[in-house]
Amino acid sequence: MSDFLQNPLVKQIAKAMNLPLPIPALLNRNHQPFSDTEIEHKKVTIIGNENEISKSLHKILNSKCILTTEYENKFDGIIVNATGIQTVEDTTDFFKEAQRLISKINKNARVLILSKEDKTNRESFAVQKSFEGFTRALSKELGKYGTTANHLKITDAIPENIANAILFFLSDKSSFITGQVIELNATNISTSVSNNQLLANKIAIVTGGARGIGAAAAQVLHREGAKVIIVDVPQASDDANALAYEINGEAFLIDITQNDAAEKIQKYVLEKFGKLDILVNNAGITRDKTLAKMSEQQWNSVMQVNLKASINLTEQFIKNGFVEHAKVVGLASISGIAGNVGQTNYSASKAGMIGYMNAISKTTSIYANAVAPGFIETKMTESLPLFVKEGGRRLSTLKQGGLPEDVAELIGFLSSPLSDGINGNCIRVCGGSMIGA
Repeated sequence: MSDFLQNPLVKQIAKAMNLPLPIPALLNRNHQPFSDTEIEHKKVTIIGNENEISKSLHKILNSKCILTTEYENKFDGIIVNATGIQTVEDTTDFFKEAQRLISKINKNARVLILSKEDKTNRESFAVQKSFEGFTRALSKELGKYGTTANHLKITDAIPENIANAILFFLSDKSSFITGQVIELNATNISTSVSNNQLLANKIAIVTGGARGIGAAAAQVLHREGAKVIIVDVPQASDDANALAYEINGEAFLIDITQNDAAEKIQKYVLEKFGKLDILVNNAGITRDKTLAKMSEQQWNSVMQVNLKASINLTEQFIKNGFVEHAKVVGLASISGIAGNVGQTNYSASKAGMIGYMNAISKTTSIYANAVAPGFIETKMTESLPLFVKEGGRRLSTLKQGGLPEDVAELIGFLSSPLSDGINGNCIRVCGGSMIGA
């Protein structure tokens, strides 16, 4: 990343001058293909309730990482099973055990809180909900160490799906995701998880895939074994064709807002591959103006590209082309959650994307989730004024911007069988941004 505060010389000067600069931690990242050895070197402890969930996790994770209960050790991961906590008084033991271990956690570590809501018991429901606030606050305390804290809320999931989600969020592929509440709400599990390539024999589309986050997503999907079709406008032909050549994929050049674009893309995919396993709705534009100064054309163009075209393409494959339990990922934004000055059109389109993914999850057999990036270091952000960039970086819990690859890793996870327990979620890749937190 391009964060100048991580420069050793700048660090030395700041220390010599006793300047209280928020020097961000260097994040551990792993952009290698997923494997069963993803977290084998990590020391992880499971604390909290000794119930069936804990027993299942011990059994499944025992061969994946170094499970330990030695309190004198330093940990790379702490899994807190809070699913059995029923009363406010019960939270005291939770607090004491979490407090005892949090000082023994390494830099770039992972904390995961597990909860399970019981809507038949009002106090229990309130207590379980309280752990969401606990997780968000803890993530802000740990961010300066490059350590993340996330919350897995179990509403309807089997142990294998819980363990698979834990595997991703304990890994260095999740280093820019923190302060998130992820709901595990699906009980289907795929039997096609490959130890070597998660997405072997899968066909994937990435719209807006020629550059930026879309290109990074295409590369991750290819890395995991998928055949990737990059859909982008004809003006991006050079980048699209070069990337398609690099990843042994396909480039399909079309303006997705054309009336017949969805039908043409569907025809191409089905004639050539016969199915579609993964659709990443990434294409998007900005036309920023305050509402008072925004033209109708600026409103319409953003809504058409960012939302309507994605709806049209997804609905076309829902009619014919998607495999059962296909994966759809929609690119949202923290602007769609918190709003942003001068972006009523963009914020509306991204909030709409979150809603559309949720609607698909409730009305079809497809897994659909939204991904909401925060401040990501791209070519577009390079041209921003220094203080605007620094503001975007420092507003995150991790005190830095993310990389396109950080967003792409989550897209890859949500496109894979590892995420079979997750449906209808919106997960932020924002480093714990204070905006919309």
